[in-house]
Amino acid sequence: MSAPGACAPAVELREVEKGYGELSVLAGASACLEGGRAHVVMGPSGAGKTTLLRLVAGLEEPDSGEVVRPRGRLAMTFQEDRLLDGLTATANVRLPHGRLRGRALGEFLEREREALRAVGLPVDARPVRELSGGQRRRVAILRCVLAPADVLLLDEPLKGMDDGTVGRVMSYVAPLLEGRTVVWVTHDPREAALLPDPVAWRVEDGLVRPARGRLVRR
Repeated sequence: MSAPGACAPAVELREVEKGYGELSVLAGASACLEGGRAHVVMGPSGAGKTTLLRLVAGLEEPDSGEVVRPRGRLAMTFQEDRLLDGLTATANVRLPHGRLRGRALGEFLEREREALRAVGLPVDARPVRELSGGQRRRVAILRCVLAPADVLLLDEPLKGMDDGTVGRVMSYVAPLLEGRTVVWVTHDPREAALLPDPVAWRVEDGLVRPARGRLVRR
């Protein structure tokens, strides 16, 4: 946990405990995640990384302790794509933007087409149910990072992608993360080095601690 006064938090955990039945996931976890930074959260399977994201998003409440949640709009990518299968990729990406009209709509559509091409996605009228799993994943990532949100939560967004696709996606996505509060969950420590000036954390044994060691280049 950061020393008092050392962090201007977007997210803060204060002695948070969270469990499911007899399973204790977080046990007195405290941490201060500075606003406007990319935070990479790592740890073994079942340690509580996804639980941490859900607590930050307000999808779950702690059993005890306090979660100081970020102000402003929030966007999230789940482990599941959670797309609307009958809509196109462009329509799914546009969902967080509400009813755009006129010039604002035209400008966003152009930006959206550029984004889809940049990550290797088709710009056509196919519903996303006809896309491959990897393509659907990229749609979910774009929906999150292009959303008009101050805080982005991403749960293993690059899982299952080959190195070439990861490089293509991150060359477009990484600049969009700068200056925003990002909480990025992954099993792969190499992903931390793909983010702008990342802060690395480890969830283990019910606690959230700063991660040790150097970040590994992918």
